[in-house]
Amino acid sequence: MEQHGEDPSSLIDIFCRKSKGRASKGKREISISAQESRGRLIADRLGLTVRHVWREVGSASRFSTRKLRNEQDAALAALERRETGALWVFRLDRWDRRGAGAILRIIEPEDGKPRRLLFDNGDPDNPGIGLDSSNPHDRKELIRRAEDAREETEILSERVRNTKTHQRANGEWVNHSAPYGLKVVLVEKEDEDGDTIVERKLALDETPADDSTSPKRTKAEVAFDITYALPVNKGFSDRATAEHLNDREIPSPSGGTWAHATVRDMIRNPAYAGWQTTGRQDGKSRRILYRDAAGNRVSVMHGPALLTDDQQQEAQAARQGEAGIGVPKDGRTHTTRASHLLTGILKCAGCGGSMSFSGNSYMCWKPKAGKPCPAPAVAATKSLEEFVHWRWWVRLTNAEPDDDLVVAVADRWAERVQPQATEDSRAAMEALNIAEKRLARVWADRKAGHYDGPSEQYFRADLKEVTDTVNEAKQALESSTARRGVDIGFLMDPESCEGAWEAADKPLRRALLHLAIDSVTVTKAPYRGAPFKGLERTRFKWADGAED
Repeated sequence: MEQHGEDPSSLIDIFCRKSKGRASKGKREISISAQESRGRLIADRLGLTVRHVWREVGSASRFSTRKLRNEQDAALAALERRETGALWVFRLDRWDRRGAGAILRIIEPEDGKPRRLLFDNGDPDNPGIGLDSSNPHDRKELIRRAEDAREETEILSERVRNTKTHQRANGEWVNHSAPYGLKVVLVEKEDEDGDTIVERKLALDETPADDSTSPKRTKAEVAFDITYALPVNKGFSDRATAEHLNDREIPSPSGGTWAHATVRDMIRNPAYAGWQTTGRQDGKSRRILYRDAAGNRVSVMHGPALLTDDQQQEAQAARQGEAGIGVPKDGRTHTTRASHLLTGILKCAGCGGSMSFSGNSYMCWKPKAGKPCPAPAVAATKSLEEFVHWRWWVRLTNAEPDDDLVVAVADRWAERVQPQATEDSRAAMEALNIAEKRLARVWADRKAGHYDGPSEQYFRADLKEVTDTVNEAKQALESSTARRGVDIGFLMDPESCEGAWEAADKPLRRALLHLAIDSVTVTKAPYRGAPFKGLERTRFKWADGAED
């Protein structure tokens, strides 16, 4: 910050901006320091004191939420608040979305006090003022060029969005890289005008996987094992599959070792069944199924897909609950499939860790492993299992049809019996969330004044576009609702609920408990040999988030 006096009319700010562009485009931008030097020269000529230099380096797009042009906004805000009497800017060709609206606030301020916006003349040899808002002859040109710059920015951003939307709907792979076991191929085809165009598609990757035990195995073959053969035919869990791949020294997609999360995401990825995907908007990396405006899935493959839909659903069902078999050790296989009713549900109140089955009891796992727990919980198997089943039965059979717990149970039951419908519903919900955020952004821009003045003509078109997108997304969601046709009434009737429990084997009983119960935390008994009092020693966390 420069030293300055109190009168804003004697002060000037300098705004310098440079894009992170590629030098290969044939255009070289003037540096930040060179822009600042030109601005200071103009300030000296005008007899003004430089108050602050705003510097910004980044993307030209105004639509990136990660690269907001905070410095430009702050520089304009300082001028509007009259913290400075003037602002010098090197170029007007990358103005913000407000366009003429931003200019009008400065040249026609509400308080009537003068503010001055200056732009460089662009002459590399003789720096000077190209446009000056205090000059009446320059005002019209400033408004025109600001509006042109705003329109150019919007058109460029919209063109990028529209291109990617069209490519996804057309079955083209828009991501930079392909999922492991697949590769990006360029396919030539004729469009409706008879012109030859090139599309990016996915195909099976037949390059070697560098399997130390089988050098001829391809990445596509390894991907098939991961996404189908190992979980379905051998019952491997995600962790066991990762361990199996690491034992064979097969490089992961990143070139390092395999992680169970990578295996999980591959089994869930719709691209392996040949379908277009899109990314989530909540910060997670998982790819979800893409649907076009009509709600249809879109093929992205050139040639056969790695899996059929049935195979992918079978693999997803096989790994539910992280069940499976571990990698053979010393000639023996160890199962990772839960064999006791409450495995995966129980937690120790003393340390927050899990409780495992041992002998005739469930107990905190830490003492047996030689690790400390301040109050290790232990409960007799029969008493604890009977109590948990009773609480589950009472809670479900006394619930109303519109209870949050019933909705959560229906969702989980649908995911079990209709996995594809559930995945479709999630994708449709994701599309609706994105569309509603775009609609909210348009109204927020309207409220912030970004559509004021000459920009008003663009508001109705933008509003109609995003509103139509929201309506299309709602229709797609309605047609793909996962709970349609899923009946959990048998769990809400006391007799049918108990009948279903009695008829179920242990894996199904465990699955039924997991529909409604997230966890059961057990406290340590008050003394050795104390009778089990479930209501005093347990705390349930239910699928709707409630705890009691």
